[in-house]
Amino acid sequence: MKKISLFAALLAMTFSPVIAQEVTKAQKAIDKAVAATQDPKKAAKPATWITLAEECLKAYDQPVENLLAGSTQTQIKTLIGDQKVLSTREQKCTDGVYTVDTYADKELYYNPRGGLDFWVVSKPVAQGDLLGNAVKALEEATKVDPKGTKKDKVVEIYNKLHDRYNTEAFAFYQLGDLNRSSAIFDTSAKVFENMGKVDTMSIYYSAYMSMITKNNTVAIKNFRRCIDLGFYQEGNVFSNLADIYRQEKDTTSWKATLEEGFKAYPKSQGVLIGLINLYRDTKEDPNKIFEFIHSAQQNEPANASLYYVEGDVHKQLGNIEQAVSFYNKSSEIDPNYVFGTFGVGVLYYDKAIEIQDLAAQEVDDAKYMQLNNQMEETLAKAIEPFTKTFEKATDDEIKAATAEYLKNIYFRLRDKDASYQGLYEKYNNFLKGE
Repeated sequence: MKKISLFAALLAMTFSPVIAQEVTKAQKAIDKAVAATQDPKKAAKPATWITLAEECLKAYDQPVENLLAGSTQTQIKTLIGDQKVLSTREQKCTDGVYTVDTYADKELYYNPRGGLDFWVVSKPVAQGDLLGNAVKALEEATKVDPKGTKKDKVVEIYNKLHDRYNTEAFAFYQLGDLNRSSAIFDTSAKVFENMGKVDTMSIYYSAYMSMITKNNTVAIKNFRRCIDLGFYQEGNVFSNLADIYRQEKDTTSWKATLEEGFKAYPKSQGVLIGLINLYRDTKEDPNKIFEFIHSAQQNEPANASLYYVEGDVHKQLGNIEQAVSFYNKSSEIDPNYVFGTFGVGVLYYDKAIEIQDLAAQEVDDAKYMQLNNQMEETLAKAIEPFTKTFEKATDDEIKAATAEYLKNIYFRLRDKDASYQGLYEKYNNFLKGE
């Protein structure tokens, strides 16, 4: 009776007249598989449960079989044959406005670039939690197969189920149902656990979605799990978790998380800014942050990034000269560490923009000209560090970003020097791939 109730939901099905034949076929296949699990001899065989899992997965996939993410509307219409689009509409999703084609049993979402991004099945060919029941069937298969004779097949299906869960979670994320997305990512991670694996990315996504929806209990649990697994997401796990503690006014956990985060990932901007805000909000001396940095430098004196981090903290605190000094020191320690010179260039560029904003608000002509000259002098200071960065950078993104800065600077200062127009064209052409 227990096993009958476990899969009872699979026995009741609804379908639309458009896909009645397929529904009947899926119904019969699942009915037959469920019936086999009620036979004691057959239920003792892993293959019986594997068949049920496969039929559940097949029924789940049926409405969207042959769909390929990234395909255009024209390609999709060719792939799914005589299925008719009932209506088309525009819908705002998390990542932009999507074009939605509605069919009798599904909705297909095309991104602004025209590619199929995700889909939602509106009329499944069977009632009940098909993916969940497939997982339960595989769990039963594992129980009756202690020697693991069918392990490879079970793992193969688990991998497919994991993919389907992730696809669903992404779809609900795009639709703005973050609680449901979080829950599905959580389930996806548990499916991986059934294979003896760990899906840290799904755990992180579940935590992140929960954080956004203020489901702090789940968010804290999964962020802490990420930390325990050594998955820091460039330090974002620590800064996100710390922000939850800040909102909950748990200063002790807030501080401990950021300090733990700095030790684990000292280059994280989120952690550094979090530490600065922590000390400011608690009225403690923000210079305490340097104690962590100097301790890390003692452990790794040749780690250029730690001196860059010290420069970054000085920048956040408004200590411009010290920031430049430590940015430069990071490049001296490791001449190939281009972030040092890049940091100096960005600092001067950002400072020039601040001065420009002040000049735009100035009504006195003399003061305006003074600020404008100061802006141009500050902007010119960014040329040398950016040029050094561009010459040494091997990373395409850093090189392109540096070229963009230099292009803008030379365009702004083109009347100051006859050579600046040519240099503007040099970096502009680089960015155009010429």
